[in-house]
Amino acid sequence: MVRLALITGASAGLGEQLAYEFARRHLNLVLVGRQRTKLERVARQAARLTRGKVAILAVDLLEEGQAQFVWQRCVQHCGVPDVLVNSAALSGFGTVAQQPQTAGQRILRLNTLVPLTLSQYFIRMHQHDPAASFLINIASAGAELTLPYSAFHSASKAALLGFARGSQFELARTRIHLVTVLPTLLNTGHFAQVIAPDLKPWPLLVKLVAKQQLAPKKVARKIVRRTFHDAKILRLPLPYQMVANVNQILPDLSYRLSRLIYQ
Repeated sequence: MVRLALITGASAGLGEQLAYEFARRHLNLVLVGRQRTKLERVARQAARLTRGKVAILAVDLLEEGQAQFVWQRCVQHCGVPDVLVNSAALSGFGTVAQQPQTAGQRILRLNTLVPLTLSQYFIRMHQHDPAASFLINIASAGAELTLPYSAFHSASKAALLGFARGSQFELARTRIHLVTVLPTLLNTGHFAQVIAPDLKPWPLLVKLVAKQQLAPKKVARKIVRRTFHDAKILRLPLPYQMVANVNQILPDLSYRLSRLIYQ
């Protein structure tokens, strides 16, 4: 029986909505985020939805050793999580040449190194466990369908997809269910900040692309539902699966389309 979920990036966006969805299933929760005030707000709301307990860990996972600290603190004070959700991330958009080197390193640390470190702790703990456990890594459609000005974002998320494919054989011998989520653009405020400025200045185009943003609440609901139905690679929304298939056959197509809409 699933009892405890550890969720990073839980103070906002998709991580916040995932906290509420797991709370509705009456799990105990350990919520991790940088900003204590926001995390406390999410914890209060989650506590209204669950019969379980809700704990918070306000830490900056970008700091050296904090991933290990979070895991150890969770195990010591709340128990071994049956569900691990790696949702904490930085956007990673911008030109390669203008991206400060330290910024690139921060993106790769939070988007790649931290989730893979926590994933390894989780797998080590559950590899011989007869009970089912669930590891959810939030990647991005950019892991396989790259957009202009997203080199660091795509590189950091592609690593999670590679991890899923590379660990598939050994995890098949366990009861660990690894779900790698590849959503397209989420409506979390990043569009106006880091994507819209690089589109061609056509109001209709910007409006059309903006409408394609996914609501984090709906995405969270689908993730939780599909996780317990043995999903492995979860592409959202559903039409994106067809786009991914076409892109594998015609890999230059997305590049050609990007030239039409990006500056």
